[in-house]
Amino acid sequence: MNPGFLSFILISITLILLASGWRRTLLGDAPVRAIAGFFVAWLAMGQIRFRLSEHATVAGAAIVLAVSVVVAAARRRSPLGLLHLVSLGLFLASVYYLLKHIGELNPFFWPNRSWSAAGLAVAAAAAMLVRRAEDQLAVVSMALLLGTFLYWRVHQQPAGAVFGNLRFQDEWWFAAACARTMSVAGESSLALARGASKTIAKRWRGLKK
Repeated sequence: MNPGFLSFILISITLILLASGWRRTLLGDAPVRAIAGFFVAWLAMGQIRFRLSEHATVAGAAIVLAVSVVVAAARRRSPLGLLHLVSLGLFLASVYYLLKHIGELNPFFWPNRSWSAAGLAVAAAAAMLVRRAEDQLAVVSMALLLGTFLYWRVHQQPAGAVFGNLRFQDEWWFAAACARTMSVAGESSLALARGASKTIAKRWRGLKK
């Protein structure tokens, strides 16, 4: 699959779901203006490249994600909640870097040499450790941004490489979609289990009477 194609598909699916009334299920209590602003900024700046120096070029998508993380952190009202969010982001960034590094040392560590496996692992961890949709996406963004930056600093990148390129965008959208899908599926399964347990308990009490 060509870089950028997966993110295009996931963006299209997300916009369709949001327009169909799935906003609260997918993104929780995130403000409508913030969601609209994110998509407008992504579509407007995603492919713009900013040359910071001779060896440093950053895609607009990476800047949009960094700003989104800052906004999500600023919306945290308690300092303890902010510290928890940042600590999880740093922890998952180190996990992401470790998995990417292991994948480079042993190309057969991931099935079919998958480029998305490290992002999938981060998404699964975020879905288990963070409950709020906005915080989940902030943690995933922080992990991929910092993990990729660390990986680029340690490993020599080819000339003309762009931080936040199309492959990175594919991985972020894939990780974000997986995190939200796992979270929604887990919450729905838990709600069904609770409802079933209550129904069984009521019937059992009725049989005893």
